[in-house]
Formats: sequence, structure tokens, C-alpha cells
Amino acid sequence: MQLSRLHFLLMVNLLFLVLGCFLDVSVLLLVFVPMLLPAVNALGIDLVHFGVLVVLNMMIGLIHPPFGMLLFVTKALTGIPIGEMMREGWMFMVMLLLLLLAMTVFPQIVLWLPQTMGYGLK
Repeated sequence: MQLSRLHFLLMVNLLFLVLGCFLDVSVLLLVFVPMLLPAVNALGIDLVHFGVLVVLNMMIGLIHPPFGMLLFVTKALTGIPIGEMMREGWMFMVMLLLLLLAMTVFPQIVLWLPQTMGYGLK
């Protein structure tokens, strides 16, 4: 498809955000991540960066309607309706999506600390 690293990561983010609304985290982790790893390696994307993006995508999927598992757990524990939780929590969702975008566009946000601790040095 002749995608750049950024375009590939943005498409992966979109895929995981959509699938995270309907599928369980274990399915995403065990089925879709291994399918994408050859493309990640071919494009030269750092595996730590990709792993952090995937985990953040799955975390957003856990709190995103319509099937966000953590929404149902919170509703069962507190009795607060899901609609009310989303009315109060939409700004957190927006901030998580902006963080995901920033981490995708600027991989140094993710890789600064590991590289400071010696990751990637030979």
C-alpha cells in the first residue's frame, strides 16, 4: 500500500479504536497484534513504541461505548447509568485520544525514558 510509518500507525490506531468498541482486549492482543508485527518490522517502527500505542488503544477501547467492559463493571459496582458516566467522562476520552495522537506523531514521547536508560544503544 506504500504507506509511511505515520500513515500506517494512524490506520492501526483507527483499526484498534473501532475493534476495541466490539472485541475483548485478549482477542485484539492475541489475534491482531501478531498479524501486524511483520508490517511493523518492515516499516522499521520501534516495537516499544508500537506496544505502548497498542496498549493505549486497548485501554481506550475498555472505556469506550457501546461495549466498553470497564463501563459495565463501573455500572455494576456503583449503579451509575452508563449515559451519565459518559456525560461526565467525555473530556477524559478526548484527552486520551489527543494523547494517542501525540504519541503516534511524536514517538520520542514514548521512547525518551527507555533511550535514556540505555534502550537501543549498542
